[in-house]
Parts: sequence; structure tokens; C-alpha cells
Amino acid sequence: MKKLLFVFFVGLCSFSNLISQTYIPLLCGTDEIMKKHYEEFPSQKAQDDAFNLELSTLIKSGQINTIIDNKKIYEIPIVVHVVGDGSTIGTSNNPSDAAIMAWINYTNGVFSGSYNSGMSASSAPLPIKLILAKIDPNCNPTNGINRINASHLPKYVNGGVNTTSSTNAVTPSQITALGMWDTTKYYNIYVVKKLSSASSVLNGFAYYPGTSIDYSFMSISASTVNSQTLAHEFGHALGLRHTHEGYNSNNGNCPQNIDCTLDGDMVCDTEPMKSLYHYSIPYACQTGQINPCTNKIYAGGERNVMAYTFCFRNLFTQGQATRAIAQLLQYRSSLINSRSKNSTPIDNNTILVPACFPTSMSQQGNYNIGITSVQFGDINNYSMNYKLAQNNFYENFTENYCLGTSKTNISINSATTLTVKPGLSNPHKIKAYIDYDNNGQFDETSELILNATDISNGSFATANVIPPMNAVLNTPLRMRVIGDFSGVDITSCYTPVYGQVEDYSVVIIIDNIHAKNEQQQNTHRNTFMR
Repeated sequence: MKKLLFVFFVGLCSFSNLISQTYIPLLCGTDEIMKKHYEEFPSQKAQDDAFNLELSTLIKSGQINTIIDNKKIYEIPIVVHVVGDGSTIGTSNNPSDAAIMAWINYTNGVFSGSYNSGMSASSAPLPIKLILAKIDPNCNPTNGINRINASHLPKYVNGGVNTTSSTNAVTPSQITALGMWDTTKYYNIYVVKKLSSASSVLNGFAYYPGTSIDYSFMSISASTVNSQTLAHEFGHALGLRHTHEGYNSNNGNCPQNIDCTLDGDMVCDTEPMKSLYHYSIPYACQTGQINPCTNKIYAGGERNVMAYTFCFRNLFTQGQATRAIAQLLQYRSSLINSRSKNSTPIDNNTILVPACFPTSMSQQGNYNIGITSVQFGDINNYSMNYKLAQNNFYENFTENYCLGTSKTNISINSATTLTVKPGLSNPHKIKAYIDYDNNGQFDETSELILNATDISNGSFATANVIPPMNAVLNTPLRMRVIGDFSGVDITSCYTPVYGQVEDYSVVIIIDNIHAKNEQQQNTHRNTFMR
């Protein structure tokens, strides 16, 4: 299967009250946030462009149809952080659990094309289902709703959240610092009392997939049944653009549409259109009117969930569904495979010989350096690269960890492939060790199993690991995986500079085939000796 080079970030904003008589346009914060983000991280913009070119080729060749399973429903675990201002639960600024659950169920109906969620019979299903998490990061049962009390922040109480200014409100980062669950295990949604940018009141925003920031903010007023806003925002989180992408409100020009796989919203079965917030008669749905970008009657674009429109949004297209799932498969495999959707935690507890471990971080900052995936035998673990708020420079996945498989058996007489994925920014140096003699130390020569340099985001470091014949058998051994900036000198017991150290558990065994061959050899040997 051809590798997809995908990037993912989302911006968001959509207003809609089910078949509401009056619409007040609240602009989306996505475009503004993504523009700022790409200016700060140009390499991620380059990655996004590379993905779009790759996906364009796959669509034109028809190969995309071999990648997308249109019959599968992809379940995404979410946590809804309800950010309170001190109000009683169940009041307007602090919605009840039941209200949050009803909102999520309604949004799933939007994705599935349900009539009960107001969707058109001609809407293509977006095969996504949001699942409120059942296990929290501490392995305790949860209903997927996390309440954050921000009443100690006067600016939040009075002004809510502003994406660009902290003069009269708090910033999103001030809220996420109060609580963010592992973005590789949960999609984080923050429900806040007010949301705005420098220029407008907002209903929400989200980041595109594949970038170093990954969450969505929603205003309480838009976090209700009969509102398509969350579906709109999560569409952004799956890489979907606004249907008017490329429209210039300053000169009124329509989006370019020379190559529908690369121009505008990059979806061929959505019509090019202007933002109806800026073009249409105020508060007037344009169904039955002429689309000035096609000179034909609107063909559904005015009702698309990703549109700026005064119509009720009740439509996704098949092209949008295809693009969304392609990006999901490339950038959100950790969420698809997350154990947080299950009520039964994994037992990874293992007793290991004590070893050195880092107790501090050299350069604290959000450089997005570290380890995001380790696969080795049964080990299949996704994790966040280093984040300042999580202080996760050392991750011991051998104790009290239940959201991924972090221990495995491997054979002493055959190779097991180790695959390590780096953090989201900068070239990485990656090393891995197994304490074969179980003495609590890692020898830089005999116990170093992976040593790779200049591993970039989108690439992997791999090694085929065959244990030495003198390795300790049938005993849990510590495996250490390290990811840091390529210019850093890494040893097994070093202090991380920008990145991370992760520990796993490995048991080396003589597999059944080898044991059977060994038994046969011993039988022949004993027969000969007699």
C-alpha cells in the first residue's frame, strides 16, 4: 500500500441551530489559527502541502479506493473538558453530563447522515463515531467528561477565551494547561463559556491533523443538540477545509478551480463557492439561487456542513468522506487503536531490576521532540512527544500503564522488528537498548539494539533484533527507547535535552519451533551416543 504523506491540523467554526429561523454569523477561528501556526512551524506547512500532492495523485489514479474502506466505522475516543466558571452544574455556563452526552450522540447522527440529526437523504455518511472515553489517564473508569474549574481565573470568568489576546480573556494554552489528556489516546474537546479572536466572536476552532497541536475549542452556546458546529470542527480535525477555501472577501473573487484535487477545498464533488456570510443577502438561505462561481443553481454547497452559510447544514459529500478518512488513517491511527474506548484496562505491570532513569529535563520547552510510537512484538504503543505541560521526559510504561500494550515476548533464535516513530518536529536521534544480562545497566556495545540519526517526522527508525545466546531467558528485561534532537549526545542514562526516554518490558523465550528442533537434536545425539 502506498504510503500517505498526510498532515493534520484543524480550524473550526460553524454556527447552526437546527432549522433555526435566525442566524447570526459567527466566524470560524480555524483559518486564523492555522495561518499563525504555519508561520511558526513552516515545516508543518510543507508537510501539509506534500500530503495534499500525494492525496491528489491517489485520487486521480483511483488508488485511493484501495486504501479507504467505505463500510467500516472508525471509532474515535474523546474527552470533553467542560471549563466551568464556578456556576452550578446544569446551568447555562456549566452544562450537565446528560446534555454533553446528548450533544455527542446528535453529532454522531450528523456524521452518519441520520434524519434525526436533520441530515439530508443525499448526504454521504462520514464513517466516524465519537466515543466518550471509558478509561482516564490514571486507568480509572470515566464517562469521558472532565470538569475543569477555572473560577480562579478572573479573565476567564469575565471574558472567556480569546485565541489571540490575553488582555480581557485567557488564551487557549492557559486552559489546556489546567488539563489535557494524552492526545494519542484521546481527542480533547474544550467547552468554554465564551470564545473569540481579535476580530470576531467564534463558535469554535480546531487544528488540522498531523501537526504539533491537536485539540478543539467550542463555545457553550454551540455545544448543544441541533448544532452542527462540532461536526464542522471535527471535519477540520480530519483535514477538511471550508467549502469556500480560496475565496477572497476583499475582491470578491471565486476560489480557483483548475485542479479540483488541489484548488479550493481540494474536494471534487463540492462546488466552488463564496463564503455566504460575505456574499449572500443577510440571513438568507441561498437554496434555489444562482451560485456565481458556477452560474448554476446551488447544488448543495449552500447546505454543506463545512460551509459558511445561512442555510441549515445537512450535507457531506463522498469526496469529503474520502479525504477525511484518508487523513484519519495516516495521522490518527493512535486514536483508532486507543484502549481508552474500552472499559477493561490492560495490565502491563511488570517487576524489573532497578535501573538509572532521568529525573530532570535539560531544555524545557515545546519542541515536539521525543517518541510517538514503538512497535516491537506485541508492543504497540502510541504516546505524546515531550510536552512542557505534561513534563513527560521520562515515561515508564512498565508500571501502572493501561492504555497500550507495553510488554512482549520475543524469540532468542529469530529476528523481531523494532519500529520507532519520532516526534513531530526536527530531525531525531533514536537509540534503543535491552538489558540482556538483567543487571540494571545498558552496555553501549552489546545491549544497544537501535542507533539511528536524522530521522524526520513521517519516517521511522527500524532494526531487526536477535538476542544474543547468553541473554537471560524467561525473565522480564527492561527495554529503553530514547528520542532526542539529532545534535544531542545520547547515552542510556543521559539527561534528556529536548526529547524523551521510554521504558518497556521484554521477555526472551525459546519458541516452540526452536524447542521442538532442540528436542529432536538431543534425541538424535542420545541415540548416537548409545
